[in-house]
Amino acid sequence: MNIAALQPYHEWFLLLHVLAAIAGLGANVTYVFWLAWAERDQAYFDIAVRGVHRLDKVLTNPAYAMVLLTGVLLILAEETWPFDQSWLVAGILLYFLSGAISFAVFVPALRTQLVEAERSPAGPAYQAAARRARFMAWAGIVIVVVVVWLMVMKPGG
Repeated sequence: MNIAALQPYHEWFLLLHVLAAIAGLGANVTYVFWLAWAERDQAYFDIAVRGVHRLDKVLTNPAYAMVLLTGVLLILAEETWPFDQSWLVAGILLYFLSGAISFAVFVPALRTQLVEAERSPAGPAYQAAARRARFMAWAGIVIVVVVVWLMVMKPGG
């Protein structure tokens, strides 16, 4: 499904795609450090957790939206339909899995962590929410690193 008008812009789409992936993954990696800071020093808890939430809204989510948009444009600019490439299909599926985990588990875990921190930052409910948020942050990072590996290495392709 080649849209010939897109082909001259292929390199620009690729550049935007890679830069957006770097921005999104880079922001994801910082979450682990922000959350660790929040747990070590309760005086900075509010700013750290709210910082993660804000970073998600203003950088990470737009970056991953740009990854999706430019990825679609890159596929449309191809001379052949590339969905017979298993690395591409796996990368796309993992991309959507990462987003689903973020919206369904990570963001709610952060919200719970905020609520429980106001109640009892040393309590078991807070500790469980903090562990869940930290684990989901790492899970998101690992999934995105796998996606980047698939896109760069193109195994079997």
